[in-house]
Amino acid sequence: MDRPVFALHAVVFPGQALALRVFEERYLQMMEDVLPEGGFVVVAIRVGQEVGGPYEAHRVGVTVSVEDYDFDAEGSVYHLRTIGRERVALVRPTANEPYPRWQVEPYPDEGGAGTDDVDAARRAFEAYLRATGEDAGTPAVPREPVAASFAMAGAAPGLPAERQALLETPGAGARLRALERLFRKEAAMVRVLGAGVGGAGVEINPN
Repeated sequence: MDRPVFALHAVVFPGQALALRVFEERYLQMMEDVLPEGGFVVVAIRVGQEVGGPYEAHRVGVTVSVEDYDFDAEGSVYHLRTIGRERVALVRPTANEPYPRWQVEPYPDEGGAGTDDVDAARRAFEAYLRATGEDAGTPAVPREPVAASFAMAGAAPGLPAERQALLETPGAGARLRALERLFRKEAAMVRVLGAGVGGAGVEINPN
């Protein structure tokens, strides 16, 4: 499957909302081609620049669907509201002009998780939110293990490389256990430092 690819200095997970401000010429052309009914792949940049320069991207990303969009009067900036759908692996580039396109294939989750894994990760997540003071209004974590793991991963703190490792973890069981360790460590750190550490949030607005 050949898909347009949008590269960011951020990691997006299935089910995560993503707000994008699109103004670079190559990506404006992409939007002209894929809107209103299409979608594209979002992939995190490993090395390089997000705007106007070369980059090297990770090889696992997420397809996103466009839920809504608008643009300014001149049509020079698109404001998109999208949501992550499925993990995919980037196999090989098929084009770089006017924007990147890659042959992609599904990167399905291997599962391997049960309700105990979900409950343990959720308890650690909730403890982390209480420690950071961000527990008010937090949506409930899904019961289904794969959806639960991605929902918590989307709110997890960490550098892009750490979040990319969560995205690439093959199975929900391993991802939930990694999240439990991460949230426990971060909650303990916040308590020691006595300062809130914000999570990654769910909206990304690249410049």
